[in-house]
Amino acid sequence: MPKILAIDTSCDDSSAAVVEGSVVFSNIVASQNQIHKQYGGVFPTVAKQEHQKNLDPAINLAMKQAQVDWSEIDAIAVTVGPGLAPALEVGINKAKELAQKYNKKIIAVNHIEAHALSALAINNGQKNDLSSPKLPSLAVVISGGHSEFILVDAIGHYQKIGQTIDDAAGECLDKVGRLLNLGYPAGSLLEKFAKKGRPDKFIFPKAMTSQANFDLSFSGLKTAARNLIANLEKQDKLNKQTIYDLALAMQTAVFEQIAYKLERILLSPNLEQGLYPNRDFMKHLKKGQAIPTKINEIWLGGGVAANISLRQVIRKTLNKYKNLSGKKIALKVPYSKKLCGDNAAMIGLVANFKYSRGESTEIDSLDRKPNFAIGE
Repeated sequence: MPKILAIDTSCDDSSAAVVEGSVVFSNIVASQNQIHKQYGGVFPTVAKQEHQKNLDPAINLAMKQAQVDWSEIDAIAVTVGPGLAPALEVGINKAKELAQKYNKKIIAVNHIEAHALSALAINNGQKNDLSSPKLPSLAVVISGGHSEFILVDAIGHYQKIGQTIDDAAGECLDKVGRLLNLGYPAGSLLEKFAKKGRPDKFIFPKAMTSQANFDLSFSGLKTAARNLIANLEKQDKLNKQTIYDLALAMQTAVFEQIAYKLERILLSPNLEQGLYPNRDFMKHLKKGQAIPTKINEIWLGGGVAANISLRQVIRKTLNKYKNLSGKKIALKVPYSKKLCGDNAAMIGLVANFKYSRGESTEIDSLDRKPNFAIGE
């Protein structure tokens, strides 16, 4: 197996990792959260400056933790997109510099593909799951910038069958968290507060239930939450318990919409043609009557994949599907929450698959792709 040094500077985390095959030897992430807190979001030029400071120390530490030197590195992998153009530039320039200095191949990686495959990474200390992925699988990428359902027929062959048409799930949760004055980033604190919320105190409707597709939408939910919060503030009713209740209601609404569309993907009469099971089909579906889907595993990735409640909702959906079809579908999640957020280990994982197929990128053609879609 090749050893690959991977670099990710797609947004505000400077990350470097050493990966061999699917095994992660090191994964260093230097966060900029405290710096961007004052802006209430990522400020691209500041992110670029911090990457320029943090990237070399991250690479050195990744090499040290992996106990490798440059003679043992077979290639350098780097995120080329999607992401913030100024941030991507730092990682790409560093990859070019190192490739020339040490005469190494460069492998360009799509950041979303890395999130999609992140559940396949193996912890070097445990190496507890060396089984091959059971294809076809469905990658569910839920993050602050993306919410996508990606059909994986083979590693490197992807079909995006559903996505958010506006805000991403993580973006929606984070923005509502900030409306509740939870700071930045607000998503993880919203999850913590939701544990103290009272069920059904507030109920938000699910979006996109009348559209016959597998897409998602969260902007309307965000607007509804903003209006409700403003009304509660006006009435002086936004106390601590109400904030807990709102956190739970928001999280529930976002995750139920994801589960709603996931269930319809699994129950689609013909997924290749994108056939959507209508309400009448669902209403008359009895136990054991559903035609088993070709999907064998669900791979959950992205920053929101770290949320335990989301995992529980998806497992509940898969159990319901098993009762309807008789087919058991496994849920795979990254072995560490660190692999859910932006990190270089997942970049190295994808690069190893590309290396095995003989894929690399000419240094002169390596460039930023801020809107890089999976499968391009």
